[in-house]
Amino acid sequence: MTDKKLDIKTLEGWLWDAACKIRGETDAPKYKDYILPLIFLKSLSDAFEDEIEKKKSMKKLTKY
Repeated sequence: MTDKKLDIKTLEGWLWDAACKIRGETDAPKYKDYILPLIFLKSLSDAFEDEIEKKKSMKKLTKY
């Protein structure tokens, strides 16, 4: 057994090749069907977390 370390570039190459095999042939414009909803959900999640933090801080201020 060889004692070779895996460098980052090799790992990235393997992962990229594996992802290309899994996803198959997909046109670039079709990615927007996946990416835009994820971005929208992320923004909703961030806004929700901000509102929760505001409510917590307001509750702390009015508590005293």
